[in-house]
Amino acid sequence: MLAVARSLILSVFGIAFMVFALVHWGEPATAEERTGWLYQRFGDQGVVLGMLAMGGLMLLSGIVSLVRHRSRQKAHERAMEIAQDPARHVPEAPVQAKTPDPRKGALIVGLVFLALGLGWSVYYVRDTLQALAAGTSVVSYSWWKTIGGPFLAGMGLFYVLVRPGTLEGVRHMTPSERVGFLVFVALGLAAGIGLLFWLSAQAEAYGYLS
Repeated sequence: MLAVARSLILSVFGIAFMVFALVHWGEPATAEERTGWLYQRFGDQGVVLGMLAMGGLMLLSGIVSLVRHRSRQKAHERAMEIAQDPARHVPEAPVQAKTPDPRKGALIVGLVFLALGLGWSVYYVRDTLQALAAGTSVVSYSWWKTIGGPFLAGMGLFYVLVRPGTLEGVRHMTPSERVGFLVFVALGLAAGIGLLFWLSAQAEAYGYLS
């Protein structure tokens, strides 16, 4: 159920991002958006296109995860049917299925989280610093956008370095894996809070009130 919930939440966020982007399609970029790479590369609709791409990826990831969960559920139901009445399910030839290695999946998930976290942090911090240097009248930076990047990077480092034997959630991890998970999450949050204070100090150095 947790896997289904995560997939649904990811899909809903993807749809929300895409709807938000479509609602704001055609609107001129704000002063803060004009300092970013997306505006410089794609013009007024750069941020909208970026949100569309991000929403599409999130929606696609959610759908793929749901399809994979349904496939595993069907395989489980099939196994239960065979266990209840093996005489009706005698295969013509034995088939040996290759069991996927969950640690390889953990590595892939970790690399994705790490890339998203670092990419978002670099993009967001660079745009904020450019807005400060340009003397924009109002420069805003939210705590969740600042902390989100390091938090994702911390999660990514956990999956890359620890490589837990399951992707089904913390409850299915071993005690040592849970400890590692908490440690890396705490490190990610600490790095995000430190980045938030650093941005606040930079804003004060440019004469802005934090």
